[in-house]
Amino acid sequence: MKRLRKQQLLEQSIYGAIWTVIFLLPLIGGYFAVNGGLEREESRAVIHDSWLTILPFFVLFLLNNYVLVPYFLFRKRYWPYIISVVFLIAISCLIAPALSMERFPGKFRHEKIHDKNGDSKENRRNQLIEMRERARKEESIHWDELRLMEPDVEKPQRPGGFPKPAPYPFPPFTIRYLIHFVVAFLMVGFNIAVKLFFKSFRDEEMLKELEHQHLQSELQYLKYQINPHFFMNTLNNIHALVDIDTGKAKSTIVELSKLMRYVLYEASNKTILLSREIQFLENYVTLMSLRYPDRVSIEKNFPLEVPEVQIPPLLFVSFVENAFKHGISYRKESFVHVVMQLEDGNRLSFRCTNSTGGSSDEQHHGIGLENVRKRLRLLFGNDYTLSITEEDNKFDVLLIVPLL
Repeated sequence: MKRLRKQQLLEQSIYGAIWTVIFLLPLIGGYFAVNGGLEREESRAVIHDSWLTILPFFVLFLLNNYVLVPYFLFRKRYWPYIISVVFLIAISCLIAPALSMERFPGKFRHEKIHDKNGDSKENRRNQLIEMRERARKEESIHWDELRLMEPDVEKPQRPGGFPKPAPYPFPPFTIRYLIHFVVAFLMVGFNIAVKLFFKSFRDEEMLKELEHQHLQSELQYLKYQINPHFFMNTLNNIHALVDIDTGKAKSTIVELSKLMRYVLYEASNKTILLSREIQFLENYVTLMSLRYPDRVSIEKNFPLEVPEVQIPPLLFVSFVENAFKHGISYRKESFVHVVMQLEDGNRLSFRCTNSTGGSSDEQHHGIGLENVRKRLRLLFGNDYTLSITEEDNKFDVLLIVPLL
C-alpha cells in the first residue's frame, strides 16, 4: 500500500510540476516584454489574458483526469467518455480564443509599429500607447470579423540591412480554433498516457499483493493440514503405549505437551529460528523412540552450533513422521536416521533414512509428503532440492533449502 501511495503522489507531482511551468510561462514572457519596451500595465494585461486562455484547458484537464478517466474510461464506458471529451474540448476551444481577444480593441490588434527615430525602447513604448489610444477611440474593427492584412515591411535603413517586420496580427478565428483543438487533443492524450502508465504499475502491485495473499492462505491451509495429521499419528502412539507401558505413556504425554506448545504458539509464524525447529525435531524423535523396543535403531544428528537464521516451521517433521510410520517393523530389525547439517552458500541439508518395513508406495504418496512438496514450491520456487529414493530396502529423503 505504501508503494501505491508513493506512485499516486508521484503522478500528482508530475501534473503539478507541468501546470506550474505552464502558468509561469506568461510571467516569464511578460518580464522580457517589459524589458523590450512594453508598459507594465500592458504586460499585466497580456499575462492576464494568457492565464484566461490557459484556464479552459486547465479545467478540461481537471475534469478529464479526476472525473472522466476514473468513472468512464477505466470502467470501460468508452462511448460516454468519447462524447464527453469531445464536448469538453469543443467548449474549451470556443472559450479560449474569445477570452484572449477581449482585452484589446480591434484596431490595436492590426496596427503595426514604425521605427521612426531608431529602434529605442522609448519610441516603441510611445507608439504602443498611441496605437492603443487611437484604437480605443475609433474601434473600427471587431475581433470576430475576419480581416486579413498583409504586414508592411519597412525598407532597410542601411545597405545590407534586414527589413524590420511589423507586429504579428492575430490569426483568423478558424486557425485559432484549430490550434486550440490540437493543443486540447494532445493534452488529453498525454493525460491518458500518464494515467494508463501509472495504472499499469498500480495493477501490477495489486496483482502481486493478491498473489501474496493467496500464497499465504494456501501455505496456512497446508500447515493446518499438517497439524491434525501429526497429532493423529502421535495420539496413536500414546494409545499403543497405555496398555504396554504406563510409565512410558506418561513420559510420552509430557513430550507431546512440548510439541503442542511449539505447534500452537510458534509454528503459526511465517518463519522461525532454526534452533527452535531443531529442538522440535529432537523432541519428536525422542517421543517416537519411547514407543519402540531397543532393536529399532533410532539415530539423530543435529548441528551443535546453530546460527541465528530463519526457516519455515514444520518443514521436516512430515519426513520424520513418515519414516516412523512406514519404516518400523516389529518382526525384523529396523532403523530411522535423521541428519541435519549446514552447507556452504547459506543452505541447510536435511536427510532422513529409514528401513522399508511397510509399503513403500504409501510412503511415496502420503498426504504429508504431498503437502510438503506444495509448500516447498510455494516457499522457494525452484530454489530447493528434494530427492526421494528407494534402494536395498532403504528409503532415503534428501532436502536442501536456503536459509532465510
